[in-house]
Amino acid sequence: MKASYLALPLALSLWTSGAAFANDAPPSDESLREMFTLAHTEETMNGMKPQLDAIITSSTKEVSQGKEITPERQAIMDRMRDKLVAAYGETFSFQPLHLLLMRVYQATYTQDEVDGLIAFYKTPAGQALINKSPLMAQNLMSEMQTAMRPLMQRVGQIKREADQEIKALPVKK
Repeated sequence: MKASYLALPLALSLWTSGAAFANDAPPSDESLREMFTLAHTEETMNGMKPQLDAIITSSTKEVSQGKEITPERQAIMDRMRDKLVAAYGETFSFQPLHLLLMRVYQATYTQDEVDGLIAFYKTPAGQALINKSPLMAQNLMSEMQTAMRPLMQRVGQIKREADQEIKALPVKK
């Protein structure tokens, strides 16, 4: 009987102090590498290069819109596009961003949270999320480009109006 009196408070104290056993430490490098592998992080980042190339190509074409495109001008625009693609590719590839990702994840998540993400990524739903993320990102980029067109037209109109106002200012002598 005396043992049962001791067992109940001990059980309650262990149950209420369960949070003390939680691993609130930052995630280990090893667990983050496992999570990045499960999440196909490197492949996803490398897979974004064609979309980035398309966005840069589209942007450079918009810059030329309404202007005479001579072969010389086209060659300059093509070189600019190639340099931009290369610069973005170097900056946003997995290798340069790996350490940055490690720091960000360690500053954001606990070991327990990363362990939970790893467990989720091992499930069919987790793999569906991972495998469909590039398509989702591609669809989102496409929608964002469409949504931004009216804004960019409006920005252009605002700029033209401001330019006209500036030109209409009296010239100071």
